[in-house]
Amino acid sequence: MKIVEQLLSAGGVVVRRDRHGTRVLVLHHAETDEWRLPKGKLKAGESAADAARREVFEETGLALEVGRYLGVTHYFYPSPTGAGCISKFVFFFEMDPGDGAVRFEEPTFDDAEWLPPAAAMERLSWENEAEMVERATQWR
Repeated sequence: MKIVEQLLSAGGVVVRRDRHGTRVLVLHHAETDEWRLPKGKLKAGESAADAARREVFEETGLALEVGRYLGVTHYFYPSPTGAGCISKFVFFFEMDPGDGAVRFEEPTFDDAEWLPPAAAMERLSWENEAEMVERATQWR
């Protein structure tokens, strides 16, 4: 299939490590009924790290610093016009929320859960995002 657009996105694997153990933030997408990590498109001139910081804030209300770079995922999906497919790269970073609480700043997401890594990997709708959770919680 013909590639009609290439998109660059960035996001965070938000990992809380405290007396309750290690937990990962997963978000429920209201429209598609999918569980995802926070992420979104880079703006012109924006670095992947800056985009990850901005997107995590926009989707969770958490103003976090970007930590370790975890890697990039790549996938294709059909163009809304039906003329071909879109190629998308997503750069992921580990982020520590401290004691911050999730506040939905936009209606895209309607639920958030802090899950142990294995449960988060199982809950996520996309295997490539589960791989990023594994990297964030296994590399130490």
